[in-house]
Amino acid sequence: MSAPCPLVAIIMPAYNAEKYIATAIQSVLDQSHANWQLRIVNDGSRDMTEEVVLQFDDPRIVYFRQENQGVSAARNLALKDMQADFFCFLDADDALPPNSLADRLALFAQDEQLSFVDGRILVQDEQLEQTIREVQPNWKGNPLIDLVRLGGQSFFGPSWMVRCQPAKSYQLKMGMTHAEDLLFYIQLAAEGGQYAAVQTPVLRYRQGNASAMSNLKGLEMGYWELLAEVKKLKAVPMLHIRYLKKRILRIMFLSYLRAKQFSALGPVLQRYFKA
Repeated sequence: MSAPCPLVAIIMPAYNAEKYIATAIQSVLDQSHANWQLRIVNDGSRDMTEEVVLQFDDPRIVYFRQENQGVSAARNLALKDMQADFFCFLDADDALPPNSLADRLALFAQDEQLSFVDGRILVQDEQLEQTIREVQPNWKGNPLIDLVRLGGQSFFGPSWMVRCQPAKSYQLKMGMTHAEDLLFYIQLAAEGGQYAAVQTPVLRYRQGNASAMSNLKGLEMGYWELLAEVKKLKAVPMLHIRYLKKRILRIMFLSYLRAKQFSALGPVLQRYFKA
């Protein structure tokens, strides 16, 4: 059974986040569910990120510093020695709606078989003032196949709340700069567990000018690393692995085409017809 007032660990990596991190932290302070611990990892920022974080005086905020090692290393440091009933990720440039924790916990309380709870994502402008679109996950059950096939019914970004399993160590693969959160969720889903989503907003996602699409080579490398790791999972049938490879190639072909990076199209086409 879940604790009557469960503790939720919120994992926040931060790199040069001085512009937005105060909004992210305040959104946690404003949660209707008050039993949380915000674990912030400053990943070698060179701006005023630390000064902004230290302005917040709340014992529920735990602050770590490390040399710049990337987002996965930062999340791993926060996950290490975590003592919580549930955890979720929050990027330093996003924010949680006030009932984000409470709504997901309420769904967990209704079904002890649930391991992962998601919800509606509000994709907003850079000021988090206007909602550009809303994404409502609609998957129910184990999400492994939807994740592997990039189906989009159970994954938009790092918006899951995860029920902590006793004695389990949660760590992301180091070194990945793209798709690391997707791989993490795939690995969790491969171990079993049920997924569901609330119909209320759980994340305010800031759609800025910078995105993974500005580094298409890095995105492609991340996808191939994702594929290599998925191949290691016995729970994933080869049929879905082949589909994932084709899907990656389609995504990258269209991405390079839109970006007018025509020199990259040939190698993608060659891999597609060999797949």
